[in-house]
Amino acid sequence: MENIDPGERLSDAELGELARLLARFASHDLDQWENWRVHTPHGPVYVTMTNALMAGCSDEAFTTIWPLPPRLAEGGRTNA
Repeated sequence: MENIDPGERLSDAELGELARLLARFASHDLDQWENWRVHTPHGPVYVTMTNALMAGCSDEAFTTIWPLPPRLAEGGRTNA
C-alpha cells in the first residue's frame, strides 16, 4: 500500500474549506447515504453521511459545520 500519511493537521482555513466542500457535496451529490473508509497511520476511520438521523441518534449529538459557525469562521477551533 502507498504512503497513507495525508500530511499535517488542517489549518483553520483548510478546516473551513472542508466544511464548505462537505456542505456542497451534501447539497448536490448525496442521494441517501455515503459510507467512506479513510486509511490513516493510526488505522481506518469510518465516515457515514446520511440525509436522515440514524436510529437511536439525537440531533443534539451533532456539531453544525455549515453554515460555518462563528468558532470556525473566526479560527477558534475547539476539540469538540
